[in-house]
Amino acid sequence: MKLQLVNLLLFSDKRKNLLLLLSEGPRNIDEILDLLQVPRISMLPQIKKLKEEGLIVQKGDAYHLSIIGDILVKKARPLLDAASIFEDNDYFWSYRKLDSIPFHLLKRIGDLKGIQLLEPGFAHGFDLFPELINHLAGSSQVMLLFSYFHPQIPSFSLELTKKDVKVQLILSRDSFDRFSGDFHDTGEKILAKKNASIFVYTGTPLEIPALIAISENVLLLGFFNKKGRFEGQYLLSFEPRALVWGKELFEYYVEMSERVCSMDYPDSSSDIRKTPAGVQ
Repeated sequence: MKLQLVNLLLFSDKRKNLLLLLSEGPRNIDEILDLLQVPRISMLPQIKKLKEEGLIVQKGDAYHLSIIGDILVKKARPLLDAASIFEDNDYFWSYRKLDSIPFHLLKRIGDLKGIQLLEPGFAHGFDLFPELINHLAGSSQVMLLFSYFHPQIPSFSLELTKKDVKVQLILSRDSFDRFSGDFHDTGEKILAKKNASIFVYTGTPLEIPALIAISENVLLLGFFNKKGRFEGQYLLSFEPRALVWGKELFEYYVEMSERVCSMDYPDSSSDIRKTPAGVQ
């Protein structure tokens, strides 16, 4: 009995990895064995099955995806990428509040494939996570969202603006109130900069991620656990697909926030204006 194509694609890591490799271009057998790090004796039977089912073809000494194979891999890749995300850090994802990710981006969670899970550790318990400072310091544009307050956020944001970094900062209402109350003057200095803008998300803090930090080169994400606590764990990626995904997530929350022109918000309605995503 012939194997169903879905089973053939999904139920063998060797076949799956070979098809994904061939989606990048033709390969000969030596390249396949070298790149997939598998012995010839275990790969040859998988190649034979894929050829019999018409998913790959051989031209000379090179193997290619067939038209059917190409269609199936393109359809299956989002599923495989999403599965890879959850498998790599299954415990982390199982206990996060993923309803802070809008559905249209949740469907593309596979764009975060290869993202790293980082923990600051006890040595940095009272510091803003060093990865955030190290990776964003040399950027030309930075987008930040904090739904919790950290006392280093004001000075860090101000230092970025002084370096002519274009800064967009979204704060939950609670974190903005802390910012405004304890660091009012710093906030006004940030707002006085033409390259900076501050937004207030008016919904419930737990409805949004704990942290989004994105520049042209790096993405950092933090999510609350299902009990509504932020455990100081961060996701880090430098991959172009992840950066696009993170920017779209940030812009989604810009659209749901109000831009402020004074740290005295919301005392004066003249200090509030709606601003489309990406507009300074």
